[in-house]
Amino acid sequence: MSRTSEEKIALITGGNSGIGLMTAKTLAEKGWSVIIACRSRLKAQNALNYLSATSQKVYFFPLDLASLDSVSQCVKLVENQQIVLNLLINNGGIFSQKGITKDGFELIWGTNYLGHFWLTYLLLEKSLISSKGRILMIASDLALQAKPLDWSSLRRETPFNFLPFYNFSKLSLLWLTQELSPNLRKTGITVNSIHPGFVQSNITLGHRLSKYLGLGISGEKSAQGIVDLATGTRWEGITGKFWNYQGKEMLCSPLANDSALSKELWDKSLDWCKTSQDQDIHGPYPLSLSPEAISKATEVILQEVLPFKPSRGKVSLSKGRLGSFFLRLVENSQGQFHMERHLDSEVVRSLCADPNLLEKLREYLGPDLVLWRSELWLNNVSQRLIPLWHRDCYPKLISTGGKTVHVYIALTEVNPDNGFEYIPGEKIIGDLPVKMRDPFSGNPFFELSPQLEAQALPVVLRPGEFILFTDGLIHRSLVNRSDRPRLALTLRFGQKDLKLVSNYSSHQAQLVYF
Repeated sequence: MSRTSEEKIALITGGNSGIGLMTAKTLAEKGWSVIIACRSRLKAQNALNYLSATSQKVYFFPLDLASLDSVSQCVKLVENQQIVLNLLINNGGIFSQKGITKDGFELIWGTNYLGHFWLTYLLLEKSLISSKGRILMIASDLALQAKPLDWSSLRRETPFNFLPFYNFSKLSLLWLTQELSPNLRKTGITVNSIHPGFVQSNITLGHRLSKYLGLGISGEKSAQGIVDLATGTRWEGITGKFWNYQGKEMLCSPLANDSALSKELWDKSLDWCKTSQDQDIHGPYPLSLSPEAISKATEVILQEVLPFKPSRGKVSLSKGRLGSFFLRLVENSQGQFHMERHLDSEVVRSLCADPNLLEKLREYLGPDLVLWRSELWLNNVSQRLIPLWHRDCYPKLISTGGKTVHVYIALTEVNPDNGFEYIPGEKIIGDLPVKMRDPFSGNPFFELSPQLEAQALPVVLRPGEFILFTDGLIHRSLVNRSDRPRLALTLRFGQKDLKLVSNYSSHQAQLVYF
């Protein structure tokens, strides 16, 4: 993105359609350079094609507000291109979709608010918004109808009645405005919220039909009000307010003015976001396979791989392979996991060689990778795999140093009812007491206080998504309280010079290089 020192630059989330697109168009007509930040590359390209008649200074940055990692990557893109924004418009959002974000938050609130919180926080932290710049939160008058929600509900999937979460997400933007504005006074950066009106947009069926019924206002008219607040001289120095698109101040509800709750939300949001970006765990990321291919792979593993012993490798007590003998006994008795299945199973090996997976691994480990161990884990209903808090380090199995990382691939859905939980690294102060060590691998098992256990976070993954985690991650499995088994594949990768101890006793005991 080429630019001059005099030009003004705006970033608009969700600028590919609706109000965001009309706002981008209005700004472009005023000579601004505009960055459209959104999830869909195809919709962004359609928007760029539409705006090309107005300006050639409109650009696309990928941004999925439902992924804090994607938000961080978007900020890195701004930073790497040495862009300093004059205007940030937090516009993107959803209304009635249901689900959970990639970081384990309720989907509507996580998208509309938490993604914007993290985007704004990082841009400000890295000084990527200019002095006397402006931040606008596209809120809603429904924020004034919001009621308090239990914080724990924000870590669960959207319920049938989604509207309280939409209202609360917009209330959260008002609280964010309230928290930011006094802290930014010395910088000259102003932050305000705006109600765009009932716009004839595509956010709901009612909005799409409104123009045929003579209801609401056009996206162009709403955008004019937004751009006026974003660029007009009459708004210089005004901050911390809630306006409508006509430039009239809106009176906030007592809840919206609750400074104690706004401060509590700020603290929790910062903690949640920093925890989700903890360096002991990375992701989630998608495999390159389609959902249909993931489903087929899962079916093959359940029917053709897990029921049978590996075709290669022999358990030999005479050669000192006690670990292999022990693991085989446990496998046969439990039927919940299988080790070293990457050589005798084509479907498992294809998952190990997934292009998206290898790309992420090379970002972390470098160009030359070695897979030294694989494990299939089947967590049956009402059961738990490894109940003790532990780290996946292997001092008794690996004879060389160098960087290693672990991959956890969800082949079925992983959620707070069937997966595993971990302790954020920043919560751990000092050394934890070791309860025992695995005699085969040397893995430490820890004794955690109830207070520390209460701060554990669940891993949430869709089928075909994976995370990377380091030796430092302290975690344990959860009792499977769902109504179906959970299948996952764990892979142990290292750098090319990794070597195993001479008496390492797996089923295969062979390294696979990529």
